[in-house]
Amino acid sequence: MIPVGTACCDTLDCDRGDCLQLTPREEVVCSTVCHSETPLSFSRIKERCGLHQEVLSRILRRLSVYGALEKVDGKYRRRLVNKNLEDK
Repeated sequence: MIPVGTACCDTLDCDRGDCLQLTPREEVVCSTVCHSETPLSFSRIKERCGLHQEVLSRILRRLSVYGALEKVDGKYRRRLVNKNLEDK
């Protein structure tokens, strides 16, 4: 049985040595999105993180490309993944 869990900005593909190293600003963005109960709009993330829009745009793009976050209906949320309990 494989339950649905969340990646919540965990490093991805660490088994293969391809861990995503987050900068302090990226960690703030991840934490903000991952601790929200609902997907957040760009402007809401900008308000909560206090980052310039160009900086935030680059961070969200990078985190989306690497699969830590996903954009759904114009809002960002943590990426839903399947986790196998046997791996723990």
